[in-house]
Amino acid sequence: MITAKSNPADYLTEFTDGSHTGVCDAPSRLGGGDAGFTPYSLLEASLAACLNMTLRVYAKNHGIALGDVETSVTLVPDGEGHLFQYRVKLPEGLDSQVEKRLLAALKGCPVHGILSKPLAFERQEN
Repeated sequence: MITAKSNPADYLTEFTDGSHTGVCDAPSRLGGGDAGFTPYSLLEASLAACLNMTLRVYAKNHGIALGDVETSVTLVPDGEGHLFQYRVKLPEGLDSQVEKRLLAALKGCPVHGILSKPLAFERQEN
């Protein structure tokens, strides 16, 4: 569970899972202080990090010496909804079959799985 608490600065929000803490803020053009990630950035970060970890877990479990991997995600409006566009930068020199296996493994990303299905929201009482 993540808990978010407001800060005296306009829109600056601290969030925690009880062990780790981060900050989120609105950009200055929207009245915030631009002192942290935006909520949209955090969605992008969640998917980018999960894709990255998924590749590394797959490589480790299959004995693939992977090296550094870079993943990037952009959330863009798409008609009536939004589209997550992502890029994967694998190390140079990987065998093409290994590269295909790694890219196929991205479908196993848990966050990708959650975001690929319909979502529902339910407010819980305090």
